Amino acid sequence: MVSSGVGSFTKQAACPSSKTLLEFRLIVLAAEMSKLVEWHLDKCDFCWAEMNLLVHHAAGREESRPPAIPVNLRVLAEALLFGRKPRQQRAKGQAKS
Repeated sequence: MVSSGVGSFTKQAACPSSKTLLEFRLIVLAAEMSKLVEWHLDKCDFCWAEMNLLVHHAAGREESRPPAIPVNLRVLAEALLFGRKPRQQRAKGQAKS
């Protein structure tokens, strides 16, 4: 991969989709399409970098679920969203009364 040094580091209209890049990586594209993607990767820094990220993609893996939010963060988020004081602040406020 030779850096072009020209333009911004973004996906362009001519770039293959992430799905196409993943299919290229998994070797499931037709030969003609694979050659086009290969030529594109030689000239596009962004897609080349995206391709390197896709190396870590496990084919056929189920969608992963995000980790559970920590309880303290959840309490704070609910307090901010619903305009309530977090439990600890309520308890401190009640003890002073």
